[in-house]
Amino acid sequence: MVTVISISLPDEMLKELDMAKERLGFSSRSDLVRHAIDQLVRYSLDEGAGKFRIIIVVSDHDKSPYVDRNIVSLIHSYSENLTGLYHQLAEGGICITVAITEDKGEDWKTLVKKIRALRGVDKVITMPL
Repeated sequence: MVTVISISLPDEMLKELDMAKERLGFSSRSDLVRHAIDQLVRYSLDEGAGKFRIIIVVSDHDKSPYVDRNIVSLIHSYSENLTGLYHQLAEGGICITVAITEDKGEDWKTLVKKIRALRGVDKVITMPL
């Protein structure tokens, strides 16, 4: 059984979706969206998939000058599970912070929720290692 759902997308996102469909060789938008949802569930929400979890944060100093200090401080507050931390200035005011934590319990989920709530955080990606 297949259920049909409806979503609303801004025009620019729809253009990006169509370009990705062509570039990645999907036969339809639906195939691409199904694949994207599968990847999201598999790599972002999957529990116990690995011993470690990588958290990648993209932040923008122009939106909040102290965002990186806040990210690193927050990550350090979860230091009992932290196994690695890397921070790099990417371009202009954009920075990338990478944290590797143990993938156990709810701690990493709480940390990711708090990071996403910070002003100046543009994107958070998480996946098991």
